[in-house]
Amino acid sequence: MDDMLTATLLTLTNPGTDTEQVADLQTRIIRVYQDYNARLSHYERRNARPFFRQWREGINKELTSIVDDIEKL
Repeated sequence: MDDMLTATLLTLTNPGTDTEQVADLQTRIIRVYQDYNARLSHYERRNARPFFRQWREGINKELTSIVDDIEKL
């Protein structure tokens, strides 16, 4: 997530980059980080394997989407 925030900051050096889009993307990165970290402390130990499988799939999907949006900037 830190690398993604850094990548969004680096896009600001390009002329014509919309700062509002960058700020929205940074907010989205922080929200995904907070959301998925909060989920880690609320799981049932007997259902750990399915929980973490779903958690990993969800965060990978979100991160892929964010990376695609960074590349579009």
